[in-house]
Amino acid sequence: MPNKKYEIRDFLEVKSANSSSFSFDGSKVAYLSNQSGSPQLYVMSSKGGQAEQITSYEDHISFAVFSPIKDEILFGKFVGGDEQTQFYLYSLLTKKTRALTDNPKVKYNFGQFSRDGKYISYSQNSRNGKDFDVYIMDMENGETKCVYDQGGSCHAINFSPKNTYLSMRKHHTNLDVDLYLISLNDNKAEWITKHEGQAYFGATSWLPDESAFFTISNKDRDFLGINRFDMSKREFTYVYTPDWDVDSAVVSHDGSLLSTIINEDGYWKLRLMKIGSMEEVNLTALPKTGLVYSARFSKDSKYLAMSVGDSLRTTDVWIYSLNDQQCWQLTNSSQGVPPEELVEPKLFRFTSFDGLQVPAFLYMPKVISAGKKIPVIINIHGGPESQYQPSFASLTQYFVYQGYAVIAPNVRGSAGYGKKYLALDDIEKRMDSVHDLASLHEHIKTIPQLDQNKVALMGGSYGGYMTLAGLAFYPDLWVAGVDIVGMANLVTFLENTASYRRSLREAEYGYLDKHMDLLRSISPINKIENVKAPLFIIHGANDPRVPLNEAEQMHEKLTALGRKVELLVYKDEGHGLAKLKNRLDAYPKVVKFLEEAFA
Repeated sequence: MPNKKYEIRDFLEVKSANSSSFSFDGSKVAYLSNQSGSPQLYVMSSKGGQAEQITSYEDHISFAVFSPIKDEILFGKFVGGDEQTQFYLYSLLTKKTRALTDNPKVKYNFGQFSRDGKYISYSQNSRNGKDFDVYIMDMENGETKCVYDQGGSCHAINFSPKNTYLSMRKHHTNLDVDLYLISLNDNKAEWITKHEGQAYFGATSWLPDESAFFTISNKDRDFLGINRFDMSKREFTYVYTPDWDVDSAVVSHDGSLLSTIINEDGYWKLRLMKIGSMEEVNLTALPKTGLVYSARFSKDSKYLAMSVGDSLRTTDVWIYSLNDQQCWQLTNSSQGVPPEELVEPKLFRFTSFDGLQVPAFLYMPKVISAGKKIPVIINIHGGPESQYQPSFASLTQYFVYQGYAVIAPNVRGSAGYGKKYLALDDIEKRMDSVHDLASLHEHIKTIPQLDQNKVALMGGSYGGYMTLAGLAFYPDLWVAGVDIVGMANLVTFLENTASYRRSLREAEYGYLDKHMDLLRSISPINKIENVKAPLFIIHGANDPRVPLNEAEQMHEKLTALGRKVELLVYKDEGHGLAKLKNRLDAYPKVVKFLEEAFA
């Protein structure tokens, strides 16, 4: 329709499909789609056709994976955003679902099916609420067995092909992760990644004969590369080391191919290599548009199920036939606003206060009146060990469609640029990342179309903290702030976040028993009298990561100071807005708030 005027609902109601998993015989693909409003489980023939919706819960499905031997799908779900994931098994034959776990006070983290389908691996925190112990479950009788309970944030990964070992990751921090091999004969755990300093090790992917496995690691490197572990020598050897982070390393079931995703300056690139020579396979039929976010092999190693999308196109599932080099789009998720109406961001770098080059993505409206300067929204990602990447961002695209510029910076401490960059905001360096925002504000002067006097901050989780910190520590630079599930007080945040998260978060922000003065000094709540700009706060009542009290503190104190502040609380949400009905309620209010602030 020419000259159609799009509304915010057209942007927010965009659908997507991802998280694909092949059935044991490759004839079907399970995937998650938000077609009904929140991610639910669907199944479709791998050749295409009509999709069957399997689940229709009020709460979204967090993961789904086919059994390697049966037409059964194991999936996870939690209630109201509480993140206390429970496991369920759905049979395509009986059309019935049964619960595999049923303790809402316990959080279950799924690992993987064994290749013979007899077992699943997982971790759970029932012992003390803090430590995650590793278990296996017999899928025939439901019996469970604890195979590791020595403390720490432990995550089961996968079984070796002959069920000799179960691999496990232990997270000391989000940047320091070790691998263990648990012998399933006697439950003895072998620590195989001894190292000095911080090193990260990812999931394991085994060769069929158990002679070796592949993983991603940055031990002795700045960037994540692919490491091969020889079981007989008990030695790691790097086999692929690009000058960017490698996101994954997945071996085909027959052991002939290795797929990986490379993060090149924020853009995902699929690579497929022959194991042994590590010679790259030329994938001639990849979609001409879009980035590949993930790829999974079929059991016969002949197909890849991929999640493909980009800043202009929503995510969909595609199938790649490796034998005949053909590729087809399996799902066609509705996108109310066509790609030609949307904007692809441009990557640039700005110089921060200490000379550091900080990457950022700039979205500019398609049409800007001559001589007009446009308002700017700085959108800050969460994490902080995360990265803004140019995937489809519906609210951002609506802001740009309305005539605003949006800048999404990857301030120091972001992932994707090596572990040195990732550590630049740790503990006592926290305020350096906030200073990056001030430097970005200064850089806006150099872009003629942008109005440096009309800049707002917006972010979720850690991005919410950065929004609040920007308003509190650089109060004269911003005209407004939008905080979504952000931390206002790092002391109360660490005291009240879920116990299993505290030690991992203390390693990033500071330890309660060592850095109390620092934590207080970098908490926006303790500089709240400086805040001048109006603030809009959104929070979920069931948030286990950043408790609601963080938002309530900020709202209460700003109200007492007579500042303009609004708080929206959603009783059926957790760490963010997962449900379409709540996004449709909240985001138009955010738009109105920013319109008034920019007026």
